[in-house]
Amino acid sequence: MIRRQVSAVVLLRDGFTGRVLTGGTVCRLDGQPIRPLWKPEGYLILENLTPGTHRLELLRGGFCPAELTLEIREGTLREETVDLQPGPGYPFPPETAALTVQVQGKKGVPAGELLWMGMPGDAALRLAQDKCLEAGTRVRLFCQGPQIRLPVPGRFLVAGPKGAEIVVLRSLRDGIGQLEAPLTLPHGRGTEWIPVQCQPLDDTGCAVMRFRHPGTVSMFCRGVWTKTPIERGEQEFLWKLEGDH
Repeated sequence: MIRRQVSAVVLLRDGFTGRVLTGGTVCRLDGQPIRPLWKPEGYLILENLTPGTHRLELLRGGFCPAELTLEIREGTLREETVDLQPGPGYPFPPETAALTVQVQGKKGVPAGELLWMGMPGDAALRLAQDKCLEAGTRVRLFCQGPQIRLPVPGRFLVAGPKGAEIVVLRSLRDGIGQLEAPLTLPHGRGTEWIPVQCQPLDDTGCAVMRFRHPGTVSMFCRGVWTKTPIERGEQEFLWKLEGDH
């Protein structure tokens, strides 16, 4: 009898709408095609992986190819979330707002540097406690709006007067958020957590991201953050890292 052990669980989402994607995706593991188990909730299940580093490639019509590095350890379950970015042929709605950001720094910004961008969604998530540095990986959070619309598990930008950081929120139940790692900055009660996605900068220091509607986009790169309003249609933003928050 073959013993089957779940090694990794990957949640696949549409990076533009946030909706869960099920099936219809070509998967390759370490360069070889695989047929993983799909759950109706959008979870891709990988079983019996050998301990070590594996490369998962995801190909789906209308989206850009995505690649994920999985570090598998003996007897542990790896959980990841992948937001596929829209590609050629994606059906953007008329009210879409597209933002091209060019990042400049005193010492230059190398290609491949990650730029995190995000906008508040239908549900607002805020810190509901003081002394967050003492909370470890369990923090109290308050959600205003439909919690089901939050991209959890996912990454959030937590920014305030003391600085900014990217936080991985693994789960949110009964007002308690489970983090992948403790917070590193003393954020105050009421600090907003903004869902973000990342794009690697190209050779010119640029990255493009599209949003479902106009609003205010928050950005994070190299430990600093800023924000800018955007309107419907195409627009550009030049970000000089020195002198920001």
